[in-house]
Amino acid sequence: MKALILFLVVLIGFTSCGDKAVSVDLLTENGKEISVELAAKEVVTLYAEMEIEYKIKPLFIYHCSFYKEGIFIVEGGVDPLITKKNEQESLTVKDGITHWKFRGQLDGHLTATTDGVYSIKTTFIKNKQADLKIIKANIVFIK
Repeated sequence: MKALILFLVVLIGFTSCGDKAVSVDLLTENGKEISVELAAKEVVTLYAEMEIEYKIKPLFIYHCSFYKEGIFIVEGGVDPLITKKNEQESLTVKDGITHWKFRGQLDGHLTATTDGVYSIKTTFIKNKQADLKIIKANIVFIK
């Protein structure tokens, strides 16, 4: 029941008038699916919000599966460390450890072909590195 209420709150917030954003914390909600009602040709843009510390740059993938009214459309992966239009970026290196924080637009989006309810499920895939510290790994969907 809690999941249904949360889904409805997210859906209502996401489909209100104007540009709206839904953020999914992939450290605590990896694989969470969000749904949004879209009109034909409406676009959902994807953003990464990251904060990490590392000695060797890690390998990451945000794997996204897209559905329309429960029917699979397409899937693909994108490296959340390769973005465009970075905002709030901070990059420092101290004692060989890089601390990087940013929000950036990912290469890819969802464009509705027809009116309907579309869903996006994102899974965060990462390599294991002893020196890697992931403080924040969010995906943000903006309508």
